[in-house]
Parts: sequence; structure tokens; C-alpha cells
Amino acid sequence: MAAPEKVFVALPAEAKSGRSTLSWALGHFRATAIVVTHVHVPPQMIPVMGVKFHASKLNPEQVSLFRMAERDKVDKQLDHYVNQCLRLKMKCEKLVIENENVVDGLVELINLHGVTKLVISAAPDRNYSRKMDKPASRTATEIMQRADPSCKIWFVCKERLICTSGVEVEIAPGHTPFIPDTGHDALQLTLHQEQDDNNESELGFYDEIKEACKAADNLMMRALRESYRRQKADEEVVSSLQKAKEYEELYLEEVKKRKELEAALLRASEEIAQLKQERDLPKNDQNTTMEEQKEVISDNLILEASGQIIKPLQEYLDHDENCVREPETLLIQRKLAASFSPSSVMQSPFDEDCCIPSYFICPILQEVMREPCIASDGFTYETDAIRSWLDGGRRVSPITGQPIVHQQLIPNLSLRSVIQDHARRNQYSFS
Repeated sequence: MAAPEKVFVALPAEAKSGRSTLSWALGHFRATAIVVTHVHVPPQMIPVMGVKFHASKLNPEQVSLFRMAERDKVDKQLDHYVNQCLRLKMKCEKLVIENENVVDGLVELINLHGVTKLVISAAPDRNYSRKMDKPASRTATEIMQRADPSCKIWFVCKERLICTSGVEVEIAPGHTPFIPDTGHDALQLTLHQEQDDNNESELGFYDEIKEACKAADNLMMRALRESYRRQKADEEVVSSLQKAKEYEELYLEEVKKRKELEAALLRASEEIAQLKQERDLPKNDQNTTMEEQKEVISDNLILEASGQIIKPLQEYLDHDENCVREPETLLIQRKLAASFSPSSVMQSPFDEDCCIPSYFICPILQEVMREPCIASDGFTYETDAIRSWLDGGRRVSPITGQPIVHQQLIPNLSLRSVIQDHARRNQYSFS
């Protein structure tokens, strides 16, 4: 017994677009096997990072992987047609061929497989009209012109037969092929072909505009991010300049106070020198008087220069009778006591025998500073000494006795450089 003749139904990949064409074929060829046929056109534009590129500009391996994925997607979409046939208990096969042009692929299919019956859509269902008597799509029109005459073709739209071509073939009762006038057909074919060309051009132009808009959006986002980054950088620069200005003002204030102290020390040194000269007078009464004056002046200097240093420091060291003093705290106390004794006050930091300037000396340790820093009271101290002072809970200046505004310490790099240069020139070490 000869195998039943097959009816090939050319369908698009989207089941929604080709459902009506397949329904017409299933209703008119009930005793015939149906072959769901699709011509897959490999995509030429490959999406990469949201932007489409032509296949010729990309890696062949990348293009091949993307096309394989698209082919698998088409196979899954065609399964909807197969299920539609199986629900009606119709024999169904699936055939997918690949070609750069749909018309060339269908003509090749007809020639290779000896197709004698082919059902194809005459136009999209939305373009159907009762006056339609010829294929309205360019694909269907070219198939009508190029297909082998031995192949009978039914052109269907919205489950209605529009026209046929090729040899006469009987179909289910109640349906008769319609053969229109040849001259009128040629004119209609030309008009529909021009309309399809315009639609495809508009679609291509729309795709290009859409891609350009996406690229513009990406550029806009990049520009906004760059603008925000630059704004943050400008704010950081302004903040840094403000801090530098504040540090400079603190340094100038500290220099001013240092000069005032040096002037006061210079005046005290002159008074002490004068007292020394008067002490050397031969008269004992005058010597006695000079000694008394010297002691009075010395006591005044001690009170003025160290009264407000020893008192807050002594309170800090003796605030708790039960506390155990650390070695560093005891060392500071002994040095302060020794440095402010009457004999030490009589020795001027500007004596000829002294080669170290007074502003090199830490007011707390009475030693040459190695890491000088500026406190909030405007005076410079050894970093470890003033830090120990502040960590002990004291919130007053070691020199003025006034409250300390904050505990931030600013390295006095300029003074540190001067001390180091002075030590190198005079070949001594203060470490």
C-alpha cells in the first residue's frame, strides 16, 4: 500500500502568526500527513552588551554559538504546531531548513523533496480583506512566481482560501479554488510588493533609531557618573584647602605667642644680668640688698613663668593618692621641679654658653623636642609628653592653665626641620 501523500505547510516560528494557516490545512486535508515546514534565516545582527553588531565584525565562534541558540529556540516554538496536530489526531512531522532568504529556502525545499502540495500564508491575518484575491506579502508573491508548476500551492489568510497556483488538486468538499484574472493579478502584485518594501524599510529604520537611543542612554549614564565623580573630587579639594588654611592660622598664632615669650625671657635675662653686676659691689650692705632683690625677682619669675604649669601638673599627678604613678609621669615631675628651681631660673636660655634656642625645649619635659606638635592652646610640645598630659584626664593648658578646646595635635614640621638642621650644624644629638 502506497504511503499517503504529504502536505507541506510553511509556517513562521511564532505560533500565534501561523495558527490560522495550520488550522485551515488541518480542516481540509484530514486524511493526509502534515509536514510543519519552516525556513530559518540565521540572524545577521548579534547583540553584545545591549548593542547589536553585524556578524562579520564579531568572532566566528561567538556568532556560531548565538545562531545555535536561536535555532534551538525555533525548534521549541515549532513544537506548538506539532501539539496542535496531535490534539486532532493528525499525523505530523517537523522540517526546518536554513537559508539566508525565505523564498530561496522554500523553492529549494520544493525541488529537493518533490513537494506537490504546499499551504502558505497569503498575508498576515491583520491585513485580510474580503476583496483580497492575490497574495499580499512579497514572500507569497515570489513563491507563486518561482515555484515548480507541478507543485500545487494554496494561499490562505485568516483561515480562508485566497487563491491557488499550480496543477488542479481536489480538496475537501465545499471549497473550490479561486483563479483570478491574470492582468489584474500582475497589477496587484506590484502594488503589494512596493508596500512590503516600504514596511520593511520603515522597520529597519525604526530598529536603527532604537539602537541609537539605547547607545545615547548609555552615554548619558556614563556622563552622569563622571560628573558626579568630578564633583566629589572638587569637594574634597575645597575641604583640603580649608583644613590647610586652618593649620596655617594655628601655626602663625603659635609663632606670634612664641615671639612674645622670647621677648619676655629677654627682658628677664637683662634684669638678671643687672642683678649680677650689682651683686659684685664691695659693700656688704649693698650685697645684702642685692641678694634680697634678686630673690624677690627670682620668686616673681618663678611664679609668673611656672605657677600655672606646676599647679595643674601637680594636681594631675596627685589627684588620686592611691594611684600608682607610671615611670614616665615621675620623670616629667622631677624634670619640672628641677627646671623651675631658683638656681635654674637664674640661668638664661640665651646665655653665651648655651647653643640651643629656648623654643627647641619642650615646656613639659624641658628637653629638646624630637617630634614637636601644636596643641589647641597654640603652644608647641613634645608629642608624647602632651599626649600623656591629655590622656591623664587634664583638659587645661600646661602653660596658661586655660581650658583646652580640643585634643587634636598638629605636627610642627617646620620646627622639627629647624631642630634637626641645628643639630647637624652643631654636631650634637638630642635623642
